[in-house]
Amino acid sequence: MKFRSIFNRENLMRLLLVVLGVFLALVACEYGLRFYLSATGSSKYFVWPPNMLKIYRPLPGIMPGLTNAATFGTNSDGLRGDEMPTGPQYRILAIGGSTTECLLIDQEKAWPLALQKRLNGLGRREAWVGSAGKAGLSTREHYMHMKYLLPQFPGVDAVIILAGCNDFMRRLIEDEKYDPHFLDHYTQWEPRLIRGAFSETPYYPGKYRFRTGYYDETAIGSLYKKFLYIRSQRDLQQDEQGEFFVRLREKRQEALEVVERLPDLTPALGEYRKNLNTLIDMAQAASIRIIFVTQPFMWKPGMTTEERKLLWMGWIESLKAGRYYSADALADGMDRYNRVLMEVCRERGVECIDLAGRLPKDMTIFFDDVHFNENGSLRTADVIYRYLKETKPFSP
Repeated sequence: MKFRSIFNRENLMRLLLVVLGVFLALVACEYGLRFYLSATGSSKYFVWPPNMLKIYRPLPGIMPGLTNAATFGTNSDGLRGDEMPTGPQYRILAIGGSTTECLLIDQEKAWPLALQKRLNGLGRREAWVGSAGKAGLSTREHYMHMKYLLPQFPGVDAVIILAGCNDFMRRLIEDEKYDPHFLDHYTQWEPRLIRGAFSETPYYPGKYRFRTGYYDETAIGSLYKKFLYIRSQRDLQQDEQGEFFVRLREKRQEALEVVERLPDLTPALGEYRKNLNTLIDMAQAASIRIIFVTQPFMWKPGMTTEERKLLWMGWIESLKAGRYYSADALADGMDRYNRVLMEVCRERGVECIDLAGRLPKDMTIFFDDVHFNENGSLRTADVIYRYLKETKPFSP
């Protein structure tokens, strides 16, 4: 009797009303959230939040060659640098990953802004250099910047792209899951890459979709998946004092296995070549000068103990797996990516600065595997400056 009384018609109606109420509340929440995100969203693409100002104070001894607190500021377009001029200045946009971002290097010593200062010191043609560099971005995200960011800046005369490292690291980390057919699968990759390339975007189809899946089509599901993704990436979140690097160096030093032989890089290098050619096509279609820069690195045979203690990159599949490639293997792989870059530039008649061949592989330039210290950043600015001052519009 008790069992029947629980499931009488009146109780069933109440249960159905509760279920219906929850369903309607979720629907209202979903569309309310979509409306809010669309209404408060940006009308432009921003690499960084506009008018942002942060100060980083690395702990002493963590990053050799970083001596002072570093100011990181963006302009109203979300680019690191001064406001884009409206006059006759020669406008250069620097595109790249963390070695273009120069996160822990003070504004005036980050190489894009130091390059601007050197060019303006010539007194031949005023220059503006803005930086769209952002950690972790590869040529896939550079494609996003060329596609969505450049049309917002029709006055840009040239782009300088420092590329290669993140393409290489992505291949090593993803290992057998790596997809070398990015451009062939562009539609499924685009929403994810837009989220990586930009901090703020206008509405676009699939903006609320994090990955393929039924509930991922919703704004609620998208935010939930994004929350899970941020949690999974918390070991890679950079802090203001640099303890991020301490944690990652410890993980490498405690490696369960050091792998000496790289996997077959042929498909990944094929994708890299294809991406580079696509970037060149996009620049030429927009009548924009494109200059590539090879990626310098500290990996080399016979590294000192002090240098090896600064390394943290090159893990395989997962930080928790405890498997890393050796410094010799990483040096070989990065060399191969740089050679492909120079080959493509020769084949296409495109400008290329072999920065990797002009900087020493030691602690006078780097505070870890590939990231510049203050001297390394200024040396980079100097190498690019010496090249540009001999070309139009800066040559005598």
